Amino acid sequence: MGRLKAYETLKTTREFSFVYNYAKKWHYEGALVFYNQDSTNKVGFTASKKVGNAIKRNLAKRRLRAIFLEIQHTLDDGVYVFVAKEKIHHLSYDTLKKGILWSMKKMNCVKE
Repeated sequence: MGRLKAYETLKTTREFSFVYNYAKKWHYEGALVFYNQDSTNKVGFTASKKVGNAIKRNLAKRRLRAIFLEIQHTLDDGVYVFVAKEKIHHLSYDTLKKGILWSMKKMNCVKE
């Protein structure tokens, strides 16, 4: 495993909106993944109220964050946004991880 990249966090609504409007996206039953090729490394995690109450939303974001930390060394530079979907709580961690990796491969943002 190579050196881990430092990822900044997306903070403003403007940054999230730009990614939502111009990035590639891929749907998976537990999450929606956005990728925009860029020289900066940024990442954001969101969960709407459809996912559940605050406890469930935070759990969903923590799961997505943990998966991202495991796979970040295999990803190309760019801006990533992970949006939790309602079914995220019904999936096991391994199933969710496999689905997100598959989504990344479909968007061509995984290093070979």
